[in-house]
Amino acid sequence: MCSCVQLSASFWVYVCEYYFYLENFVFIWGFLYLCTENLLIMSDFTIFIKLPAYEIDWCEHHFGRPCQFPAQSNVNNVIRHFLRLRPADAIPEEKKDDELSICIPFSQSKKPESYNFLSRPGKLAIAEAINDLFSMHMWEDLTSTAVRNVPVKYLIEDWMQKNGIKEDRYDNLKQKFTRIKDSYRECGINVSRGYKHESVKK
Repeated sequence: MCSCVQLSASFWVYVCEYYFYLENFVFIWGFLYLCTENLLIMSDFTIFIKLPAYEIDWCEHHFGRPCQFPAQSNVNNVIRHFLRLRPADAIPEEKKDDELSICIPFSQSKKPESYNFLSRPGKLAIAEAINDLFSMHMWEDLTSTAVRNVPVKYLIEDWMQKNGIKEDRYDNLKQKFTRIKDSYRECGINVSRGYKHESVKK
């Protein structure tokens, strides 16, 4: 009777140890799968996207050179959507001065060693996604209610310094900011009311 009890106890100890190791294996395997499928690993392959100079400065300041956008970011999703198999007759591209170098995010479904080609519409879509991100960041910072009495020139110059944008991009950046405000004005929305540096037309 005692030997049967001891055998039964040993059996259940073995079962518990087996499930413990099994659970750890499943956890580790799942984590490694998520690391690849959710774009936590970047490849050595790059793509080149034409952007305004101030957006190139901004991207390289925040995401490195070449750029590595965060896992599951909208930009990475757009990149992965438009990546295609490289045609056999496609000529390798070289980065131009007005282009941003971006690491292709690794994915099990589209491995970068094969999927590293972008059509012209694909490149334009990626540039649009980056522009949207840049515009949201700029607009959020420059329209804070805490700085409504500060001249916009100082706000833009300070924002440029904090975000790695060269001084000679000021005019282009101010024009972009002004175009956004004017687009709201055309819809009857005045987002500048209360600014010290603005003369609001009624």
